Amino acid sequence: MEDKKTWRKFLIELLVITTLLMLAVAGFVICVDPFFHYHGPLESFSYIMDNERYQNDGITRNFEYDALITGTSVSENFRTSLADELFGVRSVKATYAGGYYKEIGDGERRALEYNPDIRLVIRSMDTYFAVTDKDYRNPGAADPVFLYDDSIFNDDAYIYNADVLFEYVNAGISRTVKGIPSDNFDTYMRFAEDRPLGAEYVLKYVETVKPADEQKGLSDEEREMLIENVRANLTANIAAYPDVEFYYYFPPYCIADWGGVHLVKGDLPAVVETMRIITGEVLKYDNAHVFCFYDDHELVTNLDNFSDLQHYSGQVSDMILAWMAAGEHELTTDTYEEYFDEVEEFYLNYDYSVLMPGT
Repeated sequence: MEDKKTWRKFLIELLVITTLLMLAVAGFVICVDPFFHYHGPLESFSYIMDNERYQNDGITRNFEYDALITGTSVSENFRTSLADELFGVRSVKATYAGGYYKEIGDGERRALEYNPDIRLVIRSMDTYFAVTDKDYRNPGAADPVFLYDDSIFNDDAYIYNADVLFEYVNAGISRTVKGIPSDNFDTYMRFAEDRPLGAEYVLKYVETVKPADEQKGLSDEEREMLIENVRANLTANIAAYPDVEFYYYFPPYCIADWGGVHLVKGDLPAVVETMRIITGEVLKYDNAHVFCFYDDHELVTNLDNFSDLQHYSGQVSDMILAWMAAGEHELTTDTYEEYFDEVEEFYLNYDYSVLMPGT
């Protein structure tokens, strides 16, 4: 009988201790909230910001801002401090590396729903992700739905997560004690200083610049898929928020991408047609702006501006923000058709042999 009482007492004490430990862990995580799921950042805590798909929704939900910078990795090097200065806003950055239009459109929509003060959105329109099904998402990207919904019943995946507790809460406490300031949106997901630039690094992705036998535009099926994707994941948000200004831009991929990928595949006209169709759809709305930089041949053909075929330097990122703020390289309903005619003419007829002599 005494043994039963002893075991019962032990089990009760174990249960109490376990419950207290779980409550303590939950309390620590909720109080600090490194992914900003419940509240904005504590002024006294040093936050680590390096995990966009886990932190973006909390950022757009709980930070104070009136401008959003989003898009793929080509938008990660934007400095919000520069955007604030140029546009007269207070911005946050919530980018999705490798994100297709669906994922970025959903994130943009949630931000607009969370924050009625948004008056400006800056977003990349990557041609590589445009001609896809409107619901397609990157299968290799994290999808932490438990952070995006409004249910508290699946928050255990966040609250009782070892990485959250040790890599973000405990490490943040250590940084706070050492006086290290929180990460900021200038550095959030920025990689410009980590990747060397120039032909040595760009051309390793190019095997040949020999043109395909035929250069083709989009098929009817691809054209229909593109339009559905654009209307669902780009212009739906523009139409739903007429008081918000949307600054959408085509990221300037380098000349080696045009020659080493599209000319070789024979889809160079299809790329130009893709941009032409997207522009036409977006410019149906008065609160939308489209920017394209392929008329800046000096930028695109100088491999010293690029770390690979699609990613450009931090300086170019700064230039893009400055150009958009000044209204430079902006396309209009009156100019975009001729603009893309000239883009196609230039990139179809460029002497790509200068990239790889002897080919």
